[in-house]
Parts: sequence; C-alpha cells; structure tokens
Amino acid sequence: MIYELFLPKKIVAGIDSFQRLSAEIKQLKIQRPFILYSRSALTNQLENLKQEVCDAHFYEILKGEPTTDELDRALAELHINSCDGVIAIGGGSVIDLAKAVAVFAVNPNLSLSDVPNIPELNRMPFIAIPTTAGTGSEATKVTVITDEKLHKKLNPAHPSFIPDVVILDATLTVNVPPSITSFTALDALTHAIEAFVSTKANTMSDYFAKEAISCISKNIETVYEQPHNIEARQQLLMGSFYAGIAFSNSSTNLAHATGRALGVKFHMPHGQCVALMHPFVIQYSLESAYKRYEEIAKIIGITGAQFLSDYLDELNRKQHVWKSAQAIEPLLTDEVIEQLADQALAGNGILTNRQVPKNGDIEIIFKQLRKRLQIEGGIVQWQQCQVEK
Repeated sequence: MIYELFLPKKIVAGIDSFQRLSAEIKQLKIQRPFILYSRSALTNQLENLKQEVCDAHFYEILKGEPTTDELDRALAELHINSCDGVIAIGGGSVIDLAKAVAVFAVNPNLSLSDVPNIPELNRMPFIAIPTTAGTGSEATKVTVITDEKLHKKLNPAHPSFIPDVVILDATLTVNVPPSITSFTALDALTHAIEAFVSTKANTMSDYFAKEAISCISKNIETVYEQPHNIEARQQLLMGSFYAGIAFSNSSTNLAHATGRALGVKFHMPHGQCVALMHPFVIQYSLESAYKRYEEIAKIIGITGAQFLSDYLDELNRKQHVWKSAQAIEPLLTDEVIEQLADQALAGNGILTNRQVPKNGDIEIIFKQLRKRLQIEGGIVQWQQCQVEK
C-alpha cells in the first residue's frame, strides 16, 4: 500500500514561539506581508506586531466565517498594497480565508471549483498561526468558503492550501471566550474521531488521529475549567494540529456533513454545529465501525464503544453546548429537517461514513437533535432521544 502524507513544510511549536514570526518572514523572503488577523486574537500583541513587522499591510477580519465576497475584497486590498506573502493570525475562518488569498493572488482566473482539478498550483508564501485550538485548518489542504449566492459552503481541497510555516503558540489562545474554546476543541475531537473511522483512514492518518484523541481528551475539560492553564492549552493546540493532519489525509464524515448544513441554515459556529451532531452520528454508525470506536474509547478511558456517544453528550452538557443551541429547537420543524437532510446528503462526508446514510437516516439524526434540545439539564439516557423510524 502506498500512502502520501501532506504536511506543512515547517512547524514551530511551543509557548512563546510566536516571537519567531519575524525570522520566519525573512526566511521565506517576504518583503511586504499581507497579514489577515482577528483583533480579538491579538488583543495584547497587535501594536507590538505592527512595529516589529513595519512593512506589513494588516487586514482585519471582523467576524463570521469567510465568504466569496470577503475573498474578493481581501484580494483587491492585497494587490492594491503590492504584497508578496500571506500571514494568517486567527481562528479557522481567518486561516481558511488566507489559504484562498494565497492561492488566488497568483491564480486570478481560477474559481474555487477549479482548484481540486489542477495537479499543481503556485501560490504566495504562506504562514499560518492559529489562535484557537480546534479547526486544525493550519494543517489541512482544505479551505471552507461560503458562497453567499448559492447559500452553500464550498470546501475545495488542494495541497497548495497547506502553509509553508505553522507556528503553534498557546499563549495566543488564552483570551479565547469559553464558548469558542469549547466549540473548537470539540470540533478538533470530532476531526480526530471521524478521521479514524473514515473509509479513507490509513496507517499514517490513524497515527495522528490517535495522538489527537489522546491530547484532546486529556486536556479539554482542564482548559475549560482552568482557562489560564497554559500547558494544557498547548497540549490542546497540538491535539488540534494532529487532528488536522489526520482528517486532511483521511476525511471527515457524517457529523461534519450534517454540521455544515446546520451551520449554513442557522448561521451558527461550525464547531458548535459539529459538536451538536456528533453523538447522534456515532449512535447511527456504531455497528458499522464498532472495533474502531472501541479503540477510540480505550484511548479516552471509556469502558466500551457503546458509551462513546454518552461521553460526548456529557461533554456537551458540561460545556453548555446543548443549552447554547436551545433557540433553534422550535425552528427544527419537519420541513426544515427535510431541507437539512437534503443539504447534508449533497455535501462531503457521506460516502466516507462507514454506514452510508440515506435521506431518511439523516432526517432521524436531526430529529434526535431536536429531541435532545427539548430536554433541559441532567444526563439523558439515549433511549429517550431515539426517534422511531
């Protein structure tokens, strides 16, 4: 069997490694960097960074997930300011947008749908610095951009989206709000689990998936309860990175397919949506991937694969994920659920699920979510959430 592993060319990891940024810019021979950032991620470092990288042009991402319109605006500003390299400092949305900017800055005639069909693509030099421990975007060959006209999330994959340099410094994650810390960490855990049970899983993706599951499960609750525990945050950040490598070289599955549909419909954070869907997807897929789920359970310290969904349900309860989505429960009508199922079925992650779902199966999963959101507080027995076929 032949495997091809896609990784960033250089990984700089450790507390305070952000201080290496200027040196990495020089090494890539970037004269005028285009720095995409979120202000909340650089609360304490922004002014120092502007003085240190004095020739840079700074492009602030205000909020929300990247869109095709935002991509066009960023590209126009990059060209106006004659920039020759791209740096992303922020969460997954910032990094995803920067990936597309780095590629389309030198390939202006391509569309997002064209990219996967072209074997080799040039791009601008690119450095990624995540400020959340969750998306793993800094490690992946995928970018997620919403086409507002089509009301659809596009997620083209190409090795050119992988950065030249990744800097992993947990000090940049300390000021992340508890809800975002939770959503992104649960997203990373889902990346790792889905990569491991994917039909495309291989020996190398398995290695990184298991490392990610171990790092994340050992630190996710500590970071939520002790937000200034920098060592635990660094481990969570490394786990997110490993999970990014795993699913970039394998795939995600049904939790991401359903989560994407939920996010587009209700404009909710991606990590929140994936965390909401994952317990029910595991219940649906359990029999088809039992041995793999059993191995995951052992890594986490659970007594059996059948309790893995309960573990995720409990994490969602402790970190207030269920309550965070209470407002959408009355909006999940049967008609809306049919639409969500259609959207999920049309996206990526269906055929890579060990149990390939049909439209009706996905509707049941969304109905289980609706039932779970109706129940306030406490740990729910899964029998209460089951919906009759």
